[in-house]
Amino acid sequence: MNSAALQALRQAAGPDYFSQDAGDRLIYAGDGTCFRYPPEAVVRARGPEQISRVMAACGKYHVPVVPRGAGSGLTGGALPVAGGVLLDMAGLNRIKAIRKRDQVAVAEPGVVTGELQAAAEAQGLFYPPDPASAAFCTLGGNVAENAGGMRAVKYGVTRDYVLGLRAVLPDGRLLKTGGANIKSVVGYDLTRLLVGSEGTLAVIYEIILRLLPLPEDRATINAFYADLDKAARAVEGLLASGIRPVACEFMDGYCLKAVESYAKLGLPPAAAMILVDLDGPPEVVRRQSGQVETILQQAGGEPVRVAGDRAEAEGLWRARRAMGPAVYQHGPGKLNEDVAVPLGSLAEMVRRAHLVGEKRGLVIPVFGHAGDGNLHINVMHDPAYPEQVSQAHQAVSDLFAHCLSLGGTLSGEHGVGTTKLGFVGAEMDPVGLELMRGIKKVFDPAGILNPHKKLPPPEVLP
Repeated sequence: MNSAALQALRQAAGPDYFSQDAGDRLIYAGDGTCFRYPPEAVVRARGPEQISRVMAACGKYHVPVVPRGAGSGLTGGALPVAGGVLLDMAGLNRIKAIRKRDQVAVAEPGVVTGELQAAAEAQGLFYPPDPASAAFCTLGGNVAENAGGMRAVKYGVTRDYVLGLRAVLPDGRLLKTGGANIKSVVGYDLTRLLVGSEGTLAVIYEIILRLLPLPEDRATINAFYADLDKAARAVEGLLASGIRPVACEFMDGYCLKAVESYAKLGLPPAAAMILVDLDGPPEVVRRQSGQVETILQQAGGEPVRVAGDRAEAEGLWRARRAMGPAVYQHGPGKLNEDVAVPLGSLAEMVRRAHLVGEKRGLVIPVFGHAGDGNLHINVMHDPAYPEQVSQAHQAVSDLFAHCLSLGGTLSGEHGVGTTKLGFVGAEMDPVGLELMRGIKKVFDPAGILNPHKKLPPPEVLP
């Protein structure tokens, strides 16, 4: 970046919001992956007018810009791989309004997801998207990745709750999409286009979110299975019953061993665990929890346990919530993939993941959202041994090939970022990819906004 560009950016951002300090650049060099790419400068966003000036200056001098929230993403979506400017959005962290009559919230992208959930609940409302990182991830990152989480089975993903956006385009123009209306079919749906675009089309500075009435009651049930097929039959039976669970989580035997070693919860030895959450009116929840208990037992669940109260329910959830740190019982390094497959292929994908592990001499624990076929596959390895690192990356290629052969997708909720970029062409239709590149060109003709993410360049295609 030349001196003229730096001067223009400093002036556009404001001296107090611009930094080339080496420490700042290192702080913003990484995300939830193990990779690090220091930016050439850091700008702390403070509002749409300032962001507009920054984007216009970057466009004039062809400087790459990477928007970043909490930096908790797992596919490198917030890594400044091309240098340029890291645009820190975390300071835009106000919940501007919770409008109970309209059942909407208006929030800035730096709001922590869990804080919005708590603020909504304080007014008897409910924001359903619930990524595992809700305690520290931000709404802007959720929108960029179209985050899902454990409640997606019943309530859907982030895109289902974004009604409108306010954003800055790469040339500095301000863009308004959607509004507080639940329904609208005027024009193309630019709101849904921006959700999941991984910061490659516009910089979002305000989000209008749909809220729901807070459910009256909840119930939690878990069950252990001696083999994968029984667990899969339990999920199939539950989803075919007409009951729509809030969450239907799965953990394989490797996960259960890791959690027991890590947290000492008294988990029985098993090939799989299923964990189910229900919500609704108390009389409905009581009836459905009994039905779910029967379904899980008839599929071979042993033992099956229904939580008696919320404290007991939280105890049942402890195993699932402990998975993040517990999985490192199997190795100091991991490649964390989040494939999704059709529901009928769930057990087969888990089985193939284990076979890939055997082939590559690695342990591959699998857990995730059984109710929507979204599996988190963790390829454990020791980064100190180059051969294990090589085998781990080859295992990922194997897993992606198996996923696609089952009609699946390479990412259910973590996004493409940089880590999956080389595999996108294997899944996407070439005509569709060409149309997507055209959309990117319309929004960002200079290619400065979060470059080298989401879509592969033409030469990467098979």
